[in-house]
Amino acid sequence: MNAMTYTAKAADIYGDVLHECVACRAKKIGYWRKKSFHYTHSASHKAFHIYRCGNCGTAFLNRPPALQWLQTIYQYSGQALTQTVTLKEVLTKEIEFPNCTVDAERISQLASRLSRTSNGYALDVGSGFGFCTQALRRLGYRTLSINPGQYENKVFKKLNGYEPLAMTFEDYQTNGKFGVVVMSQVLEHLLEPDQAIKKVSGLLSPGGVFACAVPNYSSFLVKLLGTKDNACLWVPEHVNYFTESGLRALVERHDFHIVKVQQITRIPFNAVSKRLGLEGRTAVIVDGLVKNLQRPFAGLMNLLGLGIYINLYAVKQQSA
Repeated sequence: MNAMTYTAKAADIYGDVLHECVACRAKKIGYWRKKSFHYTHSASHKAFHIYRCGNCGTAFLNRPPALQWLQTIYQYSGQALTQTVTLKEVLTKEIEFPNCTVDAERISQLASRLSRTSNGYALDVGSGFGFCTQALRRLGYRTLSINPGQYENKVFKKLNGYEPLAMTFEDYQTNGKFGVVVMSQVLEHLLEPDQAIKKVSGLLSPGGVFACAVPNYSSFLVKLLGTKDNACLWVPEHVNYFTESGLRALVERHDFHIVKVQQITRIPFNAVSKRLGLEGRTAVIVDGLVKNLQRPFAGLMNLLGLGIYINLYAVKQQSA
């Protein structure tokens, strides 16, 4: 199937109406805004309705796309890719603007440091191009990776030497246990995040670490751009939009003790010049200013709880 048309073929397949928050389960939810999906150029632009929780502030699509719709997307990519890419292309982008590699190293090292178990197996859920798996293996973990997207999986194999399990987390079953479970930029994609965290809890050994990264619905980008933001409000792939409060409530419900939460802000140096349509020397000057000012600005946004991403680390509690 042509990757530029497959979402249109799955259109109009919606899930059930939600009556409670996907994070804290509060029933105090209300309409926020609507946003049209635009995953492909050929797809229609029907609107999704975004509801917001009055308790924890988390938002979500209501009604969300049904699983069948999402699977037509994720069989190709979970990163909005509409065609295959090469490892060289991915690494070139990382050299220009280190992002995935930096996140993978930070998440993997912190998860390993916070672990309270000797279990040396790690599960990378939604492994993407494979940078988290690579970082975990460098730390000595024996890894198992899950990712349904064939475009990312081809790059993953080139990077790590083997293919991840080409399936969704919902379909994965095992009796094994892990010392670390990483779920980076995944939870916002899942229709039943409560069931996903419950499953993660069951997969971890006592003392094992769950490392999670999600876009921040309370970020300055969402506040500034509203529904024009795509870092968090990317529809229909992102069905949940977590706040720190909502993410904490969701994770703590399933035998976890949260040990660390970070907010992360990183903006491509040329993002401003591109948005303003600048070229030549003017673009170079603006890009340089963004690069030099980013660290203090990012630090302030993170301190105020307005960072672009939330990173959370939680330890599976010992059985009573």
